[in-house]
Order: sequence, then C-alpha cells, then structure tokens
Amino acid sequence: MNLIVWNIPETCSEQDVRDFLMHELGHYAKQVTVHEPGTSNAYAHVELNADVPYVGDVIAQQVHGKLLCGVALQASATPFNERPSPPPRRE
Repeated sequence: MNLIVWNIPETCSEQDVRDFLMHELGHYAKQVTVHEPGTSNAYAHVELNADVPYVGDVIAQQVHGKLLCGVALQASATPFNERPSPPPRRE
C-alpha cells in the first residue's frame, strides 16, 4: 500500500515531514519520500508495511486532518499495483 500526504506547509523541511510521518505511522511506514519540499505543492509518498487495502484506508483516515506546523494534512491510500498520483497543484 501507498499513502499520499499533501497540504504540507511550505515552512516544513523534508526532514520535518519525514520525522513527523515516521513518528505518526510507526512500524507501518516502510519508506517516506518528500516531493517539492518548501513549496506550496509539497507532498509525501509513504510506502506502507500493509498488504490489505482497508489497512491503508484506515491509516489515511488517521493521518488526514493531523496538524503539522498548524496546518491540517490531507491523505489518501492507493494499492501497490497503482502508481500514486501527486495531489492537485496549488496556485
């Protein structure tokens, strides 16, 4: 399973995002990759240690709305066989 997290504040560094998600997801986070850090379009791709789709959905629901630097995150899960799409770009 993959998790896409977006609405990441521009003020957060790549390491801030990675540390936050690793802490929040614990052993479910296999790998965290942050794209476009420091921009309004920053997002993270998290590879999850979960094979069952509903587990990814539950994890996404738990992350969705969590505050990072005072901003509510948005999250969505996608199965391994689907390439995760980046979230829509903000202007």
